[in-house]
Amino acid sequence: AIYFKTSSAKYQTTQVIPIINTKVVNKPWWTLTIKETGKEEKTIKSELGVIENTYTFNDYEIPENYRIVSQTCTRREGTLATEAKITIESNKLKITDSAKHRGTACEVYIGLLKDKILADNKLQEGEPDFSKTTCNNEIAIANTSNPGQYRCTDETQNGLYQGTDDYGTTYYYRGSINNNWVKFGKNSEGQDIWWRIIRINGNGSVRLIYAGEGSANEVSQNYEDEKLRGYFMNEDGINDTAYVFNQNINDNAYMGYMYGDVGVTTDETCDEKCAYQKTHANTNDSDAKIQIDAWYEANLQDEGQYLDGDTGFCGDRSIASGTGVGREDTKYGIYKRFNMFYEEIQDNPGYYAQEPLNPIYTCPNKGNDLYTTAGDNYGNKALIKPVGLITADEMVYAGSLYYQNKTSINYNYGYWLWTGQIYWTITPWYFHPTGAAIFEVQITGHLFSSYSFYTHYLRPVVNLKADVNFSDEGNGTIDNPYVILI
Repeated sequence: AIYFKTSSAKYQTTQVIPIINTKVVNKPWWTLTIKETGKEEKTIKSELGVIENTYTFNDYEIPENYRIVSQTCTRREGTLATEAKITIESNKLKITDSAKHRGTACEVYIGLLKDKILADNKLQEGEPDFSKTTCNNEIAIANTSNPGQYRCTDETQNGLYQGTDDYGTTYYYRGSINNNWVKFGKNSEGQDIWWRIIRINGNGSVRLIYAGEGSANEVSQNYEDEKLRGYFMNEDGINDTAYVFNQNINDNAYMGYMYGDVGVTTDETCDEKCAYQKTHANTNDSDAKIQIDAWYEANLQDEGQYLDGDTGFCGDRSIASGTGVGREDTKYGIYKRFNMFYEEIQDNPGYYAQEPLNPIYTCPNKGNDLYTTAGDNYGNKALIKPVGLITADEMVYAGSLYYQNKTSINYNYGYWLWTGQIYWTITPWYFHPTGAAIFEVQITGHLFSSYSFYTHYLRPVVNLKADVNFSDEGNGTIDNPYVILI
C-alpha cells in the first residue's frame, strides 16, 4: 500500500491505496519420500504450521515387520540434516528434528531383514576364485610354526557375493569379515543366543549358524580363546562337548543325516534303484540329528514361529560312482563337484594336483535330500524341527578348501567360519569297506573327511523367515548386531 498525505490551506486529506493483493506461503516443515523394493516411491508431507520438533506422518502406515533400512535428510540449502532422524512408532513414520528448518526433505528406505543386510554391505562383483583360500595371513602366521608353508593365497575375496540356489538369488558372506552377527532367542538359562549369517536365501529367508550364548563380551572373549573358539552347541554350559555323526559306519545308509534300511540287497523283487531308495529313505535319525533336535527343543522350541521350515538343508546323497547300497564302494555327489578324481603327483608323493572346486547352492535330489519340515511345500518334509547343519558347499562359498597342492597346504585361517576346532557338516563324502566318511571342517579351516563314529562339534543351522521382525538399529557387528524381536 502507498500512503498519500496532501494538504491545503484549510483541509488535510489521507488516502490508502492497495496496490498488491497477496498472502504469505506457509510451506511444510518436512517432506518425506518413502522407498520400498519393487514398489513406486511415495512422497508425503507434514501438515502446515507445525510447532513441535517432532511429527508423525499419520497418512502412511508401513507394512508389518518392515523396518528402516536407510535414511537421509537434506536441508533446503543442500546440506545434510544430521539432527533429523526418522523412527517407527506403531507402524507410523515419525521425524524428530532438533534444529528444524522449513523445507527439509527426507528419503527413507523401508524393507525386510534381507534389505537391511544388502543396504549395509557393498555387493562384490563377479564370482570368487574357489581355487584359492580367502583368509587372514596375520592370523595364519600367528597360528602356525611354519608360516611359509601354512599360508593364505588370497586376502581380497572378502564381503557379500551373489549366487543362485533352489529358491532364486542368494547372497552369501565370504572371507575374513565381521559384520554378520545376529542375536536371536534365549537359551534355557535366559541368556542371549548368538548366530552368524551364512547367507540370504533365494526366498528372502536368512540362514544362520550357531555362534554362542551370553553377553556380547562373553561371546567375544570366547572367540579370542583358542580352547573355546567356535561357539559350539554345548551341554550343561560346557563348550567342549563333541558328538558322533553316526555311531555305526558299516553301511551306505549311515552316510545320511537321516537314513533308511541297513543291509539292503538287490534281487528279482528289488532292483538297484529300489535298493537305493530303501537305503536312503528318511525314516531313522542320525546321532547328529538327535543331538541337534534335543538342543533345539531345549533352547529354541518357543521361537519356532520365526523360523522357515520350507527352506531346507541339503544332505546331498546323489551318486558320483557306485550304487550307494549296502557296503559297496560309493563316492557321493560332492566328490565330483570338488574334482576329487585325481592322481597323486608323481614327483611329490602325498600331494595332489590343484583342481577347481565347483560348489553349488542347489540340491540335486530335492525330493529326498533337501530336509524340510512336515507340512511344508518343498523338499522331503522329513524334519519335525526346522534345524540342521551347514553343507560342505556352503563352507567353500564362505572361503574353505579341500585339496592339497604340490607347493603348499592351503589352510584357511581367519575366514569367518574358521574356529580352530573340528566340526561336522551335513555332507556325505565317500563310503568304502572301512566305513562311512562325512565332511568335516578341520582345525585349520579346510575341509576334510572323517569316519562318522569320530566325535566332533556340532553347530546348529536355522533359517529366519523373510518377514521376521527386527530392530533397525543394528549393522551386523558383534557390538551392534542385528537383533530379532520376539
